[in-house]
Amino acid sequence: MTATAFVLDRDFEIVETRPRIVEAPPPVDRWTIQELRENLPRTIGSKVLNGTELIRSLAQRQRNQHLPTTIGPFDDLLGGGLPRGKMVELIGRRSTGRFSIAMAALASATSMGEAAVFVDLGDGFDPQAAEADGIDLRRLLWVRPKKLKEAVMAVELISAAGFQLVVLDTGRHAVPGRVPDSSWVRLARTAEAQGTALLISTPYPLTGTASEAAIYAHAGSGQWEGDPICVLCGIDLDLTLEKHRDLRAGREVGVGLGA
Repeated sequence: MTATAFVLDRDFEIVETRPRIVEAPPPVDRWTIQELRENLPRTIGSKVLNGTELIRSLAQRQRNQHLPTTIGPFDDLLGGGLPRGKMVELIGRRSTGRFSIAMAALASATSMGEAAVFVDLGDGFDPQAAEADGIDLRRLLWVRPKKLKEAVMAVELISAAGFQLVVLDTGRHAVPGRVPDSSWVRLARTAEAQGTALLISTPYPLTGTASEAAIYAHAGSGQWEGDPICVLCGIDLDLTLEKHRDLRAGREVGVGLGA
């Protein structure tokens, strides 16, 4: 190993200065602070927080934040969109629109300046089509694992890196039981610790009790235009809120997606 050293041809004058002595403020006991706070006007005093109250306030604000997908009915089922710090499972077979919902979530996040990740186990991602749908590819990390276990490990590592949205699409071949329940619990805890909105798109239920919410997508009817030649221009879907820890389950909404 070769190292290069440089000599500076410049003299620096060392100036000795007397240190500045700053007198410490007089100690204030907790009772004085309590008295000052009680004497504040009510409107001001209510906004003054101590350390514990501040942490609780930030945690509550974090729980109340949602990442919208721009699909109104889907966001309404979740109380405003994908909750940050939580894992949501979207379940549906073929032609149920779950891939389109995943793309809408990525487009919404990247257009807002958020960094997003798409773990593409089903190998259905098309960069050109995604860019046409509004996804900012400069803010998207595309991961292509081969197995479900690899996909789950990738999601856990990526979520710990601080990405705001992570979407895992398992494709059509996900089989329940291939990944232990403890792995999904770790994913949920990692998402909560990092404030990541985590969306699992799968044809079969996989996450169990680890997910914050589960939505079932049911195939609907197609939207056709043209005469005499008909062209498929969209599809109507039905979404059901199967479970939610804070909202009433069983709600159903209809969604119209463009082709």
